[in-house]
Amino acid sequence: MIEQALYDHLREQDALLPYLARYDGAPAIFNQSAPADTDPLWRNGAQYGRLVFAVDLQGDPERAMGGTLTVDILCHEDEQFPEDMEPIVRELVHGWFFSSGTFTAAAQWKNSSYFTEETSHATGCTVTFDLLAFPILTTSLPPDVIRRVNEWTEERFETLHVINAQALPDSAWKPKGGDSAVYWRLVGDDPAGWIPDTFQTIWRTATIRCHIFSEDHTAAGTAAMQIIRALYGEKRLRRDGEAPILVNRRNTIDPGADPLRTGQLTVEATYGVIVCAGNRGTIQHIFY
Repeated sequence: MIEQALYDHLREQDALLPYLARYDGAPAIFNQSAPADTDPLWRNGAQYGRLVFAVDLQGDPERAMGGTLTVDILCHEDEQFPEDMEPIVRELVHGWFFSSGTFTAAAQWKNSSYFTEETSHATGCTVTFDLLAFPILTTSLPPDVIRRVNEWTEERFETLHVINAQALPDSAWKPKGGDSAVYWRLVGDDPAGWIPDTFQTIWRTATIRCHIFSEDHTAAGTAAMQIIRALYGEKRLRRDGEAPILVNRRNTIDPGADPLRTGQLTVEATYGVIVCAGNRGTIQHIFY
């Protein structure tokens, strides 16, 4: 899904070019496996250094889809050193978002392990990253809380890129400067409790969480505070023909939360649902 975005991103990096051999006129970067050492398309017969990456996606109970990305750095023994390339690769993948159409995944560095291949006289390093996807969590029944808060965030903040509501600036993108990316997801939907239900209306509170991705913790904390204050000021998120959603009762920030897996901002959004079906017909015959 994101392999092409990752490949295009890596081959465009000037920092990697001095370390990589050339294959068929392009930097030696491959998906899944590298060509055989005897392949005539290796430029001048040199096959190292090279990068071989693999994406493995599977179901994640919290986020519907996640997985791992591994990047193998391969160097010829005593000619190149994987420890020189490892920091560059890690910097070029960690914290980046890779998109293909409507599918977006974020990479987070997990570990790096060095190895030696005795038969080929190659040394290398396997750099492993966690991948987490951002599934679209909207519903067809109004009020759709996630769709409503996505639209509000997109309209309210110019520097926030709302994942699944708008495309990120590039297929491979990392937050920098004053720009951040945010992802809203539904955690739970429960009876409101603080507003009594009536015969025709019940009140629900949706707990939604916002993941904020910024250049650093300070920028993420600033964005979280801006969102919180704007929600309290807005009080209700409105949409024509649908019930308003109250967003000014209980909103919290956890600045130490993992932005990728947990999310730093929690919002309680309360709305009413009309459950009375109304009259289904009129009485045609009355007898005494």
